[in-house]
Amino acid sequence: MASMSIAFFLLVLYFTVAAAELSRKMYIVHMKHHDKPSSYATHRDWYAASLRSLTSATAEADSRLLYSYTEAYHGFAASLSADEAESLRQSDSVLGVYEDTVYSLHTTRTPEFLGISSDLGLWDPHSAQGGQNRARAAAAASDVIIGVLDTGVWPESRSFDDSGMSAVPTRWRGQCEAGPDFNPKLCNRKLIGARHFSKGYFMALGEGFLKKPEEAESPRDHDGHGTHTASTAAGSQVTNASLLGYASGTARGMAIHARIASYKVCWVSGCYGSDILGAIDQAIVDGVDVLSMSLGGSTGPYYRDTIAIGAFTAMERGIFVSCSAGNSGPTRNSLTNHVPLQLKQSHFALGNLGQQHMPLQLKQLLAFTLGNLGQQHTPLQLKQLAFTLGNLGQRHLNLQQWLVWHDGIQ
Repeated sequence: MASMSIAFFLLVLYFTVAAAELSRKMYIVHMKHHDKPSSYATHRDWYAASLRSLTSATAEADSRLLYSYTEAYHGFAASLSADEAESLRQSDSVLGVYEDTVYSLHTTRTPEFLGISSDLGLWDPHSAQGGQNRARAAAAASDVIIGVLDTGVWPESRSFDDSGMSAVPTRWRGQCEAGPDFNPKLCNRKLIGARHFSKGYFMALGEGFLKKPEEAESPRDHDGHGTHTASTAAGSQVTNASLLGYASGTARGMAIHARIASYKVCWVSGCYGSDILGAIDQAIVDGVDVLSMSLGGSTGPYYRDTIAIGAFTAMERGIFVSCSAGNSGPTRNSLTNHVPLQLKQSHFALGNLGQQHMPLQLKQLLAFTLGNLGQQHTPLQLKQLAFTLGNLGQRHLNLQQWLVWHDGIQ
């Protein structure tokens, strides 16, 4: 009888703990970092103490602190119940507590579809003309490190061949992490970094997602999107490339001499804000010059937008941030990542080609936004490149110039 009572008690305890775990979610906590008491050696110690104040189980509280942000953000990500999140909101040292956000991947196109010529100085074409200028540009580009936040990387791809590249810049502080199906020795002078961030995704879906054959808790890209975007940005030249014999030619990235650091933040069914923020935080420490993110989500206030917050801090550190504008349109409010001081790349969505009313000569739109683009309509006959410095409102533009500077059309 006693043994049955003990078994029943343990069963009740198990389900109680399980229910508590299921009620918890990932939250991002924004802290007033200057409020850290001097009694704590680091901000992480302070954050851990804040969590311990919510429970009597010290070890449990420490394990629930999943990310401590020091560069891209001042705060932490933790597993919390709704009541615990509300308790933290009442603290004078807490600026805000927000439930984790999930973002989705965006698709892009080839460099040639951009229609950008060498005259703009934005890329070097296939030809070998302009030898001295090209050599100087190649030398300068070799010191540029592009951090790509996506689904990881397939390092064996010929797009990451480092033949002819100089030594990795000594200022680089990143690394290639070992993990299932990923050997750090596969990194080289082209692919100089590879990390993965999965705590937010793990919190949302549990251990089951790691058992899927298409996923590995490592920088390995089993989706292909991250390898595609990384090679589009800075892939080496690959001759005789084709798709089953069609469209034969040379595949290459926009900046073939630049370095690539891959940060895997997107998994089987999404990219969680806590993981993205952790990757941006680490990328700043590692020493990237550019952050490239071909992902986004629904629009919302900037203080709740993980990408917006991370991009702003990166910009303050002198890091150039490039984000995709989204796959939707052409309708109002179809632009995503409409945060000031980010370069945007927009493109057609494959599924919407049947409804496109844009002329065929449209190449691409790169929008450097310093205003409200919430209702922007893509210029219908834009040839190559536009930088918008204001609110385009609801106007349709009929622009013939290859470069247009615009400031506040009403």
